[in-house]
Amino acid sequence: MKKNRKLKTIALALLIAMLSSVLFGCNMQLSEEVFTVGNTLDGSYRLIYSLVNEEQDLNSDLTFKYLVQDNGYTKMQTYAEFDTWEYKAQVIFNTNTLIPSSSYKANVFYSEKEEDWSVSTDFTQEKAVIEATQEEEEASKSVDKPALYLDNEMINLTLGLIKIEEGQKVDINVLVSESAMFAPYAITNEKTETITVNGKSYECVKYTAKYAGFSLFTAKESYLWYTNDDSRILVKYESGSQIMTLKEVIEVSEDDAWLFEK
Repeated sequence: MKKNRKLKTIALALLIAMLSSVLFGCNMQLSEEVFTVGNTLDGSYRLIYSLVNEEQDLNSDLTFKYLVQDNGYTKMQTYAEFDTWEYKAQVIFNTNTLIPSSSYKANVFYSEKEEDWSVSTDFTQEKAVIEATQEEEEASKSVDKPALYLDNEMINLTLGLIKIEEGQKVDINVLVSESAMFAPYAITNEKTETITVNGKSYECVKYTAKYAGFSLFTAKESYLWYTNDDSRILVKYESGSQIMTLKEVIEVSEDDAWLFEK
């Protein structure tokens, strides 16, 4: 775990440098494909997953909470607590189009030897404005927005809502805030199959997904299984040594407490 914490701190130090200079000249070839949202989220829910990553020595629950608001936007938070740090994320996005208006993610460490960090993005302006903070260090960068896009912190729970016929591939532009850039995310609807997780069987649609054009790290292919019904709930996510499986879906009241204050 100690090695993993070091990498996270180093990554943010690099991020602040990149936001200030390195990425000004980066020209990623983005997708011009149009994606269509089939189903939409509804109501107020908590979804609890088991998250395991043997390579990084992680074993914990991860919780999503979302509320579909009367103003046409959905607020979604993600939270996980590990032995020495906690992960937080929040995205607010248009319920019908999935286009985000803002996003936030942070790692908070329990040891004073590690520096907390966060990245926030405002999509409401002409360009996406990204601000990174690590302890007392701050940096910001504005990047051009493509016509259609998602945020990396919302994709696992929302990709299943996009219409993709079996055998079809769609490239979707996704903002990866740590890299201060949009990148095409290739999604393929592979097949329908029944899987069993945590003692329960689900008929699912299986997607494969992979980022293109990354030089900062090796993009691994990911596998996602969504329920083959109108709810399109994420049942399982697998990428490299990281596996996330659905444990429980809980309908909650609109005034249910959020996972963290933001």
